[in-house]
Amino acid sequence: MACTYAQGSNEAFTKDLNSIHEAPTLLSKRQESKQIETNVIKLNRGGIVVETSIGPIQFGIPPETVKDSMIMGKEVPTFYIVPSQRFDRKFGLNVAEFEFPAYFNFFIKRKQVSLICDKATAESIRIVFQETLLGPTDFTNIDQDFHPSIQPYVDFQSELAIFAKNPYNPQEKLVMETLLDFKIFNENKEAQISEQVFVKQSGNLFQIIDNGKILYEIPDLVEFPKEYQKYIEIHKPDENLKAERVPPQVETIRKISIGKKPPSLTQTHISEDQLENDFRELPRPSILLWNQQGQAMISDTNLQLDEQFSFEPPNFGVTILGCSHGFDPKGSTSGYIFWINGKGVMLDPPPFTSYHLKKMGIPPIMIQAIIISHCHGDHDAGAFHKILDDTKVEIITTRTIMYSFLRKHSAISGMSVDKLKNLFIFRPAIIGVPINVYGGSFEFFYSFHSIPCIGFRVNVQGKSIYFSGDTLYEPARLKDYLDKGLIKQARYDQLTGVKFNEDIILHEAGVPPIHTPQSVLASLPSNIKNKIYLVHVADKDLLKDSGLKIAKPGIENTIILIRPHKSDTVSLARKLDIISKIDIFDQLNLTNAKWLLDSLVLESYKAGDTIIEQDQDGTKFYIIESGLAKVFSKSKENQFERYLQVGDYFGESALIDLGKRKASVEAITDLKVLSLERHDFWFIFGDGFEGQGPIIRKMMRLMEARKSQAIHILFKNSSFSQLTPSQKTQMEMIMNEEEVEKGQIMWKIGDEPRYAFFIRRGCFEFFDCPESKFEEFDSGAFIGEIQQLMTNKPLLTNVRSLRRGSIFSITNTDMIAFLQRNPGLHLLFQDQKFIE
Repeated sequence: MACTYAQGSNEAFTKDLNSIHEAPTLLSKRQESKQIETNVIKLNRGGIVVETSIGPIQFGIPPETVKDSMIMGKEVPTFYIVPSQRFDRKFGLNVAEFEFPAYFNFFIKRKQVSLICDKATAESIRIVFQETLLGPTDFTNIDQDFHPSIQPYVDFQSELAIFAKNPYNPQEKLVMETLLDFKIFNENKEAQISEQVFVKQSGNLFQIIDNGKILYEIPDLVEFPKEYQKYIEIHKPDENLKAERVPPQVETIRKISIGKKPPSLTQTHISEDQLENDFRELPRPSILLWNQQGQAMISDTNLQLDEQFSFEPPNFGVTILGCSHGFDPKGSTSGYIFWINGKGVMLDPPPFTSYHLKKMGIPPIMIQAIIISHCHGDHDAGAFHKILDDTKVEIITTRTIMYSFLRKHSAISGMSVDKLKNLFIFRPAIIGVPINVYGGSFEFFYSFHSIPCIGFRVNVQGKSIYFSGDTLYEPARLKDYLDKGLIKQARYDQLTGVKFNEDIILHEAGVPPIHTPQSVLASLPSNIKNKIYLVHVADKDLLKDSGLKIAKPGIENTIILIRPHKSDTVSLARKLDIISKIDIFDQLNLTNAKWLLDSLVLESYKAGDTIIEQDQDGTKFYIIESGLAKVFSKSKENQFERYLQVGDYFGESALIDLGKRKASVEAITDLKVLSLERHDFWFIFGDGFEGQGPIIRKMMRLMEARKSQAIHILFKNSSFSQLTPSQKTQMEMIMNEEEVEKGQIMWKIGDEPRYAFFIRRGCFEFFDCPESKFEEFDSGAFIGEIQQLMTNKPLLTNVRSLRRGSIFSITNTDMIAFLQRNPGLHLLFQDQKFIE
């Protein structure tokens, strides 16, 4: 059931609709949905709406498109054409997110939503809706969610039945058919919508036909706005293919330096107009930007910062990414980052959160774990995107919720559950015992919601935060459920026995009966209300004169309980965390890890300082602990420019030879690095007789790739140019330069897959295979059958060189390891035979 409105919610919906018509300019002109023809509208978040004689029909349903219709004051459609590809691999998004259109139409308009699709798609959607509307059906293993010393207090079969009732006929059980109707394509690929309207699938097009006339032909592919493409081009080189673009956080820091507010983390788009004009003044700012001495220059009026400042997370605190719900056009759905000892744990990430964080200078390495509270679309829509962002992440939730998540997203993406499991690391939350995450003690519990949902308390160094999860906290109603035998005494005691002793309380305040009434929270003592920050509620719905307040989203409003500590040292735990994420050390044994940790030395630099100067001698290797650095060379034969941040490294050439530095490195912000001397490196990783251990061999391969300017080949490729700096370095490390003769056969159909390659010089073509229709490929192109490499199955193409040249080959073993380390790239590239 929706995480937003349920029984008795019509008044709230009416308020929403009225506010929408009163605020027609919520988005900038660049961001408004665009009218293509008189009866066709391209939605802001993706998808197309066509007006027909029976009402609007929408193709494609990316997350939150229901808000697009609300913002325009248009009718939210009841008819939706489901794309053949329901999951966009590039963005990691479900483009058939029907949950909230279904909830909106049913709970306010009392109408069904009609989904237009084939039979197989309908079956997949039924699986999804089972998990989101009604919840799992099998709880035989619920004991695994609890510590052995705790008797499970939840009877989900009984609890979920409380919510699974038709609000307009409480005696009627709520089933999928109450909300959804399917219009199935017949053998002629036609779906009849009404007597006069039907949809026909013709090749890669959908035709909407009304009274015998084709109103519009829609390509069977959901197109996202151009602004979305900018999100995945953060690391793309400039037009000259010599330098990466200046990271957006640098520009943000410049804006902040003149006392302006940075763009919201959860703002769906940031247009050029907004970048120039829409930074509003902050009367009393509390932005969390610190220099390396633990100082933040915050005044009573405007934020006074300069470019030596960069984001440094607190030792304990929380950033609100969004605190509203799925039908609030002015707000973002709920999402959070809990900061613990400088590391982030993301809770229920909204869509595109990872890109917004990068814009604010928060690299993926800072957030390697996410918590999924439950499987409603306004809470898990961005989780898959984070899973596919950069390297593998860890997901924390209970086994019950995890298997529900897997079933749901397997049906959405078309991937098997086993394949999904390989994309992340699962850390089961155990109820009834504290679990240590990054030095914070988490105590999880099951909240009271329409599907299984968790909340938690987290304690760090005596400070604590309470997160309610989506829940009904209303003691009187819960007592009624207890008296009727719908919940157990132990469950009642757990739900009503909340002490609210924590320092900060994040409590949801949606619409009952699946959410907590604000009136209940307003009746709490003032000393508790002062600690409460409401979430999952729109600003306009705040109960007046209640003494309650809504949490403010954005990095500038981070709630800090323990500030970053001023220190001239880095803890062993912090060092270990950094090196554990570095590709060259991914197979480090414990003995060598100890030697390495003891040898790393902390160095600090101010913004503008030169750490390495080109053509000078050097003996050190550096790993960035905090801040931003620019690596560049101005020599004609090797001109380039790259930006590095936390977890990236530079100066590796000094470890292999005693030659001159090939590039300069400058601190863009205040910078902390961990340095390693050449003699320490060989002491740890050599064999004492000038032998080369595996880490030294990796480093030597990277050096060879750097000498061959492999990075310029990556810059030329449309997809590989968008890799993060860390991913580009990983790729450089496995690229081996080889000469190729004219007419050389690279491989033939049926051969065992041994390698893939980038073209450095020369020209190549497919021949005597279906791919022969493509034109020849030249410098920068990647050729390789990813699926065959990953599965070790015979190759399906023939490839040859058209003239003498050179390639960067990548062995199947190295390619498999690279894609396993970067699951998002594996998913994106898995069906490719070439990438230009």
